[in-house]
Amino acid sequence: MNTFDSIDTADRETTFALLRQLSVGIAKLCAPHCEVVIHDFSDLERSIIHIEGNISGRKVGGAATDLLLTQARNGNTVRDFYNYQTFLPNGRNMKSCTMFLRDEQGVAYGAFCINLDIGVFAGFHRFLGEFLALEAGSEVSETLSDDIQRTIHIILREAVNEIGAELPIMSKEDKIDLVARLDEKGAFQVKRAVPLIAEELGLSRSTIYNYLTEAREKTEADAQNGA
Repeated sequence: MNTFDSIDTADRETTFALLRQLSVGIAKLCAPHCEVVIHDFSDLERSIIHIEGNISGRKVGGAATDLLLTQARNGNTVRDFYNYQTFLPNGRNMKSCTMFLRDEQGVAYGAFCINLDIGVFAGFHRFLGEFLALEAGSEVSETLSDDIQRTIHIILREAVNEIGAELPIMSKEDKIDLVARLDEKGAFQVKRAVPLIAEELGLSRSTIYNYLTEAREKTEADAQNGA
């Protein structure tokens, strides 16, 4: 069953229409340093359905970010994120809010995101300390890109750093661990993920699929043993 079958399409479209109107007001109020992005999770590779006050260079039809992929994969969409640090691909600092859109059963079907360019205020940080404060903590990070290849690359590099290995010198166990972490981060929700990851790791697609099967079997076995 599709995750989104329980969501009334008319209600969802009504919500999206209202948020589009709201995004215009927010973006104009904070112009030119703010953008508002609306995501529809029914297609994570083309999840951006509206963007207002664009400062990240993304476009309608662009992909979900690394944060959204990971949260959607883990089903961890019961908590919204406020005033956390984000980065543009060019390294410029931003701060953002992500609010998930949920149906009556609590299933997230989209996200309403506000991104503020704080670089122009850096010179006034002594006076604007409270305004620039981050609340979410260091466990949340996100890179604002609508290029799914770039996003998969970022998730892959994060996973490699987590296991403390170096490419391409990795044992089979390291590679299975890496694939497991990529799965946990939501990378394999994207149809193009396997060929992209296979290319970066210098492995065949069938090898990636085999490692993914082994990783999921191990995760299931560990869960059963833990129970």
